[in-house]
Amino acid sequence: MLLPNKKNNDKEEKIEERYILSIDGGGMRGIIPAVVISKLAQELKDLNEDKPFYSFFDLIAGTSTGGLIALGLTTSPLISNLKKEEGEDHLITYETKPLTFFERLRGKKEPEAKQPKLITKGSDCSTLLDFYKNDGKSIFHSESRFLGQLLKDKYDPKYIEGFLNRTFKNAKITQCLVPTMVVSYDASEGIPFNFKSWDDNEFTVSQAARATSAAPTYFPPAIVYDKKEEKRRYLIDGGIIANNPVLMAYSEARKLYPNCKKFHILALSTASNDYAMEDVDISGGLMGWIDPSKGAPIQKISSTSQMQLASFVANNISDVEYTRVHYNLKGDSFKLDDTSSYAINTLIDSGEQLFREEEEKLVSFLKKMIKREDFSHVLDINNLEIEEEIKTEASQIKPLEIESKLEEIPVIEENEKLEKLPSTNKRKYFFSKKNNGKPPLNIKNGTLSSILDEDKVEKTPQNEKYQEVLDKYGFNEEDLK
Repeated sequence: MLLPNKKNNDKEEKIEERYILSIDGGGMRGIIPAVVISKLAQELKDLNEDKPFYSFFDLIAGTSTGGLIALGLTTSPLISNLKKEEGEDHLITYETKPLTFFERLRGKKEPEAKQPKLITKGSDCSTLLDFYKNDGKSIFHSESRFLGQLLKDKYDPKYIEGFLNRTFKNAKITQCLVPTMVVSYDASEGIPFNFKSWDDNEFTVSQAARATSAAPTYFPPAIVYDKKEEKRRYLIDGGIIANNPVLMAYSEARKLYPNCKKFHILALSTASNDYAMEDVDISGGLMGWIDPSKGAPIQKISSTSQMQLASFVANNISDVEYTRVHYNLKGDSFKLDDTSSYAINTLIDSGEQLFREEEEKLVSFLKKMIKREDFSHVLDINNLEIEEEIKTEASQIKPLEIESKLEEIPVIEENEKLEKLPSTNKRKYFFSKKNNGKPPLNIKNGTLSSILDEDKVEKTPQNEKYQEVLDKYGFNEEDLK
């Protein structure tokens, strides 16, 4: 009788699993997924998880208003006007298990030591709702236009562009904190065009948000120059091709993570009603199908069937666990540009009702997701582009100015998180906005002179101790001036 191979059973290979967040389009109905995400972020805190919400997803994808939310989640507050989530940044350290005697004997190589990773806090998820409550009316700025939408788009794009530029500043999509994708459609080429944070291009977050939300008849196309392909693109709302971007997201995730065996996808809808024609509406002919007084039935049927197909396919992919969270508005049908107080309050209530109805499913997804140990997909805060942004900001803060403004600084002799950072990044960390401009936590003030005086170090470049202090705290000789 053959006995099971205990050695192999004890060392079962851990399969690679990835998590995807997919967010539908729907204009002001983006309030609903914004509410759900805010609730999920709070649930994470209730589960005593201090890592930010965005960091648990290997890919965050969105279409139209869902793309705006995706970018709001993954654009760093360090380089935008997004409000930063409260709390400390999370430092992940990795233990390198030494080889056993027998592993060495077999010639196995020592594993490379992983560097600590600082996962910075992202935007405050509760403020995503402000996109709609505070800025909805300015984005959908109504102007009386001759013949309405017959000859011109309903809204002047300068208002949405102003909002996006104020919110995201000059942040590039390549600076997103985790892999991020927003869906648009190139009307001039007749093909989908997705903005992807891992692509080597120079598109800004504002350009991506403007393109994915350029709903035909509401806003003109977003015209961008693709430096990679050296061509001009005329981009419109991604809802034309994939209002539920789940299949687009899955397709890209397969390329990003070719060794992944299971994709867990959380897909949030904007609670659009499934459209069904009544007998009285079926009048046939061209006007019967495009009749504006009936909401253009052919367009509504096309949109509904497209969304149904996306969910049907996602539910039948063998390596996908698909969690779809959808709410039926039950009679209320809000246009994507409805910014009335009634619409906003009803949609907020609907989002809260949806979370209550689906809480068990959502919390189950969260509990599975927070067990993950690998966060290699999160952008290293030491990424050159972000570092330069922070350095620019930090260089404008003089240590003496900080010292004069802050009377009481907590004194901690040894701060383990900061000590584990590479010395070249300490000054950036100490004086960046994410540390609120405070000097190092383990000294009484932020000046180089005071540190040297406290350690009784002679201030000469030839002094080895002097150089050690410079390296340790990330200062340079200019700080003595």
